[in-house]
Amino acid sequence: MGQSMDFITGRAVKSISAAKTIAATWVWEEKSPAEMQAQLDGIVGNASSTPPVAGQQEIAAAAEQTMKGARGAWDDQLDVLHRWTMQGVGMAKTKYRDQPGKMVHLSGLSARGSTRPEILDEALAWESAWGRIDPAFAPLPANTWPAFQALRTLCSETLKTAYSDRQADWRDEAEKLAALGRAMEDINEAWYADATRVFPAGTPEGDMIRGTIPTTYNPPAADKPTPPPVG
Repeated sequence: MGQSMDFITGRAVKSISAAKTIAATWVWEEKSPAEMQAQLDGIVGNASSTPPVAGQQEIAAAAEQTMKGARGAWDDQLDVLHRWTMQGVGMAKTKYRDQPGKMVHLSGLSARGSTRPEILDEALAWESAWGRIDPAFAPLPANTWPAFQALRTLCSETLKTAYSDRQADWRDEAEKLAALGRAMEDINEAWYADATRVFPAGTPEGDMIRGTIPTTYNPPAADKPTPPPVG
């Protein structure tokens, strides 16, 4: 889409206003002002209509917030998993430092990862080594082998899947919004093209249309942020 959504909806508001002003003289064959308004309402919503119309912008924003909530819940538990991995690996290396038969399972382990995949991989490696060394070992009362297994499974399966699903939901709603924006942009441009043919420059209607409806756009430098990958 060549224009920002704010530009498209702002231009639509001005186009609809102009279309209503000249409706007694000319109504576009393709869409009436009311039909253009209904199309715009599908994007921005209309709380005053009966029944109220929820715009796709609101729907997409809600989906994005839900996605961020799922990501936050996952990251919170990953933080705990990472901390428990650091505790377990570090304290096990201290406890079993004089036992070569157990240290062989610990020597290659670390908990230095910072990305989601690294944290999950390190946790799985520690869980496996922990089970071979001594499942009864507990770095802290809450950090037991069964509790660690349950937390790692929660992070690697349940919460990861929940975030992935919510991310897909948001992308679907964002694409619906983009499609509505492209359709509105097309209507804006097509209406303006016909209206300026019907009302030449120098006529009151033609000058009003040309003077009130923007036709140029300077895009912002920054692109819209995207969520981090599930990984």
